[in-house]
Amino acid sequence: MNILSVLIVGSPLIAISGLPTVSHHPASMLVANAPLQLIDDTDFTARKDAYLQKSRTEMDEWRNKIHGAGESAEAKGHEVSASAKAHFDQAWTATQRSWRKLQTESAEGWDKTRNAFERSNAELRRQWHRIHPED
Repeated sequence: MNILSVLIVGSPLIAISGLPTVSHHPASMLVANAPLQLIDDTDFTARKDAYLQKSRTEMDEWRNKIHGAGESAEAKGHEVSASAKAHFDQAWTATQRSWRKLQTESAEGWDKTRNAFERSNAELRRQWHRIHPED
């Protein structure tokens, strides 16, 4: 059966079935200039808050680790190559930037921003282990 015969035969059946159709709605179901909400805001807010709390703890641990490593390196006279230090600094800056963006991101861009934060955090971890293989 081709599509045309399905439409011709099926259209009257849909009309008499009592199901509302778009053409019978007197007003648009969307409010003008209102964003389309695809996600339950309370669910998103709870998930975002939980993730931010976990990542806030992780960022605080990084700050403490970096600060402690600086003091430890000075005490031990531990030298790090300029290149390794530059790569680590870039990774730390990118992680901080993505962390700040993560805190203000809306539901629409959340997944993309969270993934960027996780990638920058993984790169920070890689760069840290280049400098501190014992850790």
